[in-house]
Amino acid sequence: MEPGRGGKVRKPQMVVDGLLARARSGEWQTGTRLPSERDLAVEFSVSRAAVREALQILQLSGHIETRLGEGSFVAEPPMVTGGTQDDAGLVAGMSISEALEAREAVELSSALMAIRRATRSDLLKLQAVVAELEEHLEQEDYKSYLLSTLDLHILVAKASHNAYLIRVVTELTDRHRDDQWLVHEHYTPDVAAFSFEVHRQLVEAIVNKDELKAIEATTRHYEDYPVLSGRASGSAGGTSPAGAA
Repeated sequence: MEPGRGGKVRKPQMVVDGLLARARSGEWQTGTRLPSERDLAVEFSVSRAAVREALQILQLSGHIETRLGEGSFVAEPPMVTGGTQDDAGLVAGMSISEALEAREAVELSSALMAIRRATRSDLLKLQAVVAELEEHLEQEDYKSYLLSTLDLHILVAKASHNAYLIRVVTELTDRHRDDQWLVHEHYTPDVAAFSFEVHRQLVEAIVNKDELKAIEATTRHYEDYPVLSGRASGSAGGTSPAGAA
């Protein structure tokens, strides 16, 4: 992968490159279990947070899969046409991953501000998008569903009636629109069910002016963001699959 902004290789990217080198060289075959996060952190002399972000990127790009209680495993290599699709998946995964921490921070603020400032019109718009999300899922139209989730996050920011939050959330969310194809490729009914429940709970918390529930829903959204199909339980109320946009 190319160096990050400013020409400097970020630590998660260094881990990504190291793990990919092993898979591409044949040292690790499909199905090989990766070392634990702790062992990888020691090996690469980085924090576990950097390792977790690297694994998140590789999960999003389809290079590894994570199974609950078992660990992460090398997946079948993504289909490549002249090497470009493979690189595109990694670049998109890196872009999504880089923006997640910032999105979580500002969206926590916008949700809490929305609880204090949202008008009746704002609340009705949020509830209308929840209904729209449900309709997309009934039609198994995951592409439209994912785009609507992004619209929902922007509406929450608008309900904060804070110009700075609206601008930042919109910029960060729009950055994800171009990379949303990568998340869509991994979507399943279980992932979608979890995603819908998280977004529904967020809107419900804002409508009910429940700050703790809003924090819980937003945090859960970003902790479980990567598309970890191995974590799907078949129920939105069980162990959560991720991929919520």
